[in-house]
Amino acid sequence: MPALEVDQSGEVGHVHHPTRQTLLDFMSYLKENGYLRFSYPMPDQERGAGWMMFLYDQIPVEIIEAFEV
Repeated sequence: MPALEVDQSGEVGHVHHPTRQTLLDFMSYLKENGYLRFSYPMPDQERGAGWMMFLYDQIPVEIIEAFEV
């Protein structure tokens, strides 16, 4: 299974993955760790395939890396 692709270089971060369920699981994981400012997963229209979600808070790299796809 591919890893999450996370880009937090701009004011609003974004996460990409081929499956919606993985992003739903990531959303639950963020909630469990106290991060509540993100969008629900949506089809990635820019890339034409897969799913994406926005991050409205900076998420520490350790939290992202600890998430198991």
